[in-house]
Amino acid sequence: PGFYTKLSIALIIIVAVIRLVFALTHSVSGDACWHLSASRFMADNNQIPSFEGLGRLQAFWPPPAFHLIGALFFKIFSIISLDIANLSLKLISPLFGTLTVIIAFLLIRKVFDEKTAFYSMIFLNFIPIFLDYSILAYVGSTTAFFSILSVYLMLNKRYILSSTALGLAILTKYTAVFMFPMILYLAYKSYPDKKESLRKLSVIVFLPLLISSVWFIRNFILLGNPFWPFLNGIFKGTSLGITFNTFSFSKIFSLDAYTKLYLEFFGVPNGDISVLSAFSFPFLNYLLIIWLIGTLIFLYPFIKGLYLKKPKNNEAGYFLKSIHILFLSYIFMLFIYITNTGWSSARLLMPVLPFIAIVWANGTSSFKLRKAYIILAVLIGTGFIMAEGIKLTTAANEWSIYKQDFEWVKDNTENKDLFYG
Repeated sequence: PGFYTKLSIALIIIVAVIRLVFALTHSVSGDACWHLSASRFMADNNQIPSFEGLGRLQAFWPPPAFHLIGALFFKIFSIISLDIANLSLKLISPLFGTLTVIIAFLLIRKVFDEKTAFYSMIFLNFIPIFLDYSILAYVGSTTAFFSILSVYLMLNKRYILSSTALGLAILTKYTAVFMFPMILYLAYKSYPDKKESLRKLSVIVFLPLLISSVWFIRNFILLGNPFWPFLNGIFKGTSLGITFNTFSFSKIFSLDAYTKLYLEFFGVPNGDISVLSAFSFPFLNYLLIIWLIGTLIFLYPFIKGLYLKKPKNNEAGYFLKSIHILFLSYIFMLFIYITNTGWSSARLLMPVLPFIAIVWANGTSSFKLRKAYIILAVLIGTGFIMAEGIKLTTAANEWSIYKQDFEWVKDNTENKDLFYG
């Protein structure tokens, strides 16, 4: 391997170890509690939950690929012990996060070169949103893996495997549907013969929908809405739990929606800066100013990369065009999401991050003092990782106030009892 490939491998390994350590030592909370409870339910009962109430007063509705993988982990490691089995559930996100980075590196090196791949690895390994959701037990890194695997396989003209991977991505999170335009464009460019192209395009459309339709049909039968709880005003599904029934186009003009996206993109939990007011960090205001400047410096190559002239006739040229198609597709997704729910989350963009990294890398390559910038970017990225460690440690310490409650519950309730907070 060349010099930049060796640097990329070293960076991937170092951050993979950090990701694993953070994942194994953090305290599971938020939606991750629900996801992992569902995985354990599947492992214990050999069935997918419906209305059992695994911590929420609503049916189990998310596409289940992540949870089925978790159930498999739990079954395998429960042979050793229950504690190891529970710990194994924390391995899913770092595993798929690292696999996403590896596939991204192989894809970018194939289409561009090893230097572009290395620059992309700097962005992808250090950007806080990707680090967050390849540590926490959310479905984001699993969705990102199957999504980029689909693109990688399509570039290698393995269209059936690519379509299968896309189907699994949709079975992990609804939003993977918006990978379709990019995949279809790449397929069209990969097969110039019109008859062959049309035949393959029809398979690429049909196979992912066939794979994912199992879940959409299930939710339509069980909940009256294949996309429940979204678009519920259209499908008139069950109203049990939180649903999104109306469209409010005024929400797309709300600055708050986009501010939260930016804040979460760079590591603020749920994009809510007010969360920090609950903690007494020394020099917090100064640290926030430094952090904001750091985020702007780190993001700048992406902005510049968007405006660079693109090659037209080679593989890199049409691949960059496919990236812009992907960006437009996910902007449309955010439009639907915000108007239907009134809010959005940066974690919805997890499948797009490897492609943002490519644009970032191209922007970085255009700098005259790019070596100096790369050193600065690595320093800023190291700061992001340190902040992640502080954030996870602070959150874990907060759970200590419940220690006696948890001990009482273990001593005084049955193993199969259900609890509502």
